[in-house]
Amino acid sequence: MMKRVKYMIYIAALIAVLIPSPAYAREGDCGYEGGISAEQSAPKTSGKVTFDYQEVCFISGEPVVFKGTLTVTKSMKQGTISSTYTYSLKNADKSATLARTLTFETRLTQKDNGQTIEETFFSKNPTERITIGGTTYTLQSYTYTRSALVDAKPAINYFTGDMRGTKVYQTGSGTVTVKATGRFYGYDQYWGSTEVGLFDYVIESEMKKGNTIDKWGGTASVALSSTNTKELRYVKNEPDQISFEGGYVQTQSSSSVLEYNSSLPEFDSKGIPTDTMLSYKNSLSLESFPSETRLPVPDISQLKGHWAENDIEALYSLEVYKGNEASFDPEQFMTRAEFAAAMSQAARAVPADPSLTVRTTTASSAARGRNQTVVSPFSDVSTQSPYFQGINDAFKRGLISGKGEDSFEPEGNLTVADALTVFVRALGLEGMAPAAGAVTTFRDNDQIPEYARKAAYVAEKIGLVRGDERGYLNPDANLTKARASAMINRFIDYMRSSIKKNYKEIVDYAP
Repeated sequence: MMKRVKYMIYIAALIAVLIPSPAYAREGDCGYEGGISAEQSAPKTSGKVTFDYQEVCFISGEPVVFKGTLTVTKSMKQGTISSTYTYSLKNADKSATLARTLTFETRLTQKDNGQTIEETFFSKNPTERITIGGTTYTLQSYTYTRSALVDAKPAINYFTGDMRGTKVYQTGSGTVTVKATGRFYGYDQYWGSTEVGLFDYVIESEMKKGNTIDKWGGTASVALSSTNTKELRYVKNEPDQISFEGGYVQTQSSSSVLEYNSSLPEFDSKGIPTDTMLSYKNSLSLESFPSETRLPVPDISQLKGHWAENDIEALYSLEVYKGNEASFDPEQFMTRAEFAAAMSQAARAVPADPSLTVRTTTASSAARGRNQTVVSPFSDVSTQSPYFQGINDAFKRGLISGKGEDSFEPEGNLTVADALTVFVRALGLEGMAPAAGAVTTFRDNDQIPEYARKAAYVAEKIGLVRGDERGYLNPDANLTKARASAMINRFIDYMRSSIKKNYKEIVDYAP
């Protein structure tokens, strides 16, 4: 199958974070013009950030690659995001420059089901001036509409949207019109983000030369894929005489790929379009400089050689597990309090956007929030408990639920089936299971309790859970800390890397 061109637009979404210093994906990081970007440096102040940026322009009848910078400023007030995108681009080989300023407003409408509708439109007249060789194209009009749906789940925001735009440029004694339509998909969460899009363009030129009018038309497709990923690797120390033999390093990096495929007319020596159409196909890529963070090294020497040693060490290094690691017993059953606290860290909330200046109407609202008394949502969980923050966060975000009206049973055990329901609920993927009769391949499928059947089906399908050496899930078995560690670490690996493969396939296999 032939790859189509892809264009990608960043919607109001919030990207992954490094420990301890966060990094984010922001609305419009790649602009709204089918380009790719890489942040030059972390923003030191909110409201403004500059990116290295690239895009392909077809306005002259051939693909011209522009490179330069994109500067984005944003602020939000009362459910509306105001954004300004300033482009400064050039192509020295083509004696080409591009200057563009776009000012948008994005209105956010919260629905009762937790979803958000985003509608974006121009709040000021856009400006754009492109010069290629000796020809200048000045933007005369730009009609644009974009609508997106953001579905926020406890640990991840999914989004999809559509756009449509028409640009009319004045050049010499003629005009060039560029029409764009497309769709984009993506997700944002703590451990990584991915966005892809499939967009198509129609270019129409009409030039008056003396008593004749030269017309030509062409098409282009642009495919964009952008990812922000955290990778974890273990680095062994070279010297033997050192207090720890190695530790984990977390690397955060982002990469964007643009692929274009166009059909444009051939021009004769006088610049007159002929009936012959030429095909152009190429790709661009842009990567950020990787950021590396050394993670703390736990002392778990008592677990040397245990089958879950690596999982436990990784979770302590990521600070999903906290406390005295020397007392960690992998064969103990994990309590509900311990599991809730761990999942609060493993399925962290989508971070807020630090580049967005949020304007509030009163200064007293923040003060009132600081003075509020903290109250436990459960009668059997004290606010002084070392697990309170984790339990409270997990409950408020919908990761876990209580037992009965106002109790949590923090010292109670949980089963494998219980854990699977939490994992799948965090991802919001219950809808992947069939409406009735969800069946797994585990040999004890019939033993899976009814409330966990869909979760078990989804967890197996996306690789969150595996059976034992005989193919049994043992869904009613109390969860040991060793098995819990393996499952939680696999959950993080899924959010970090496995989920993005499904999205990138849209780009790889598009017709």
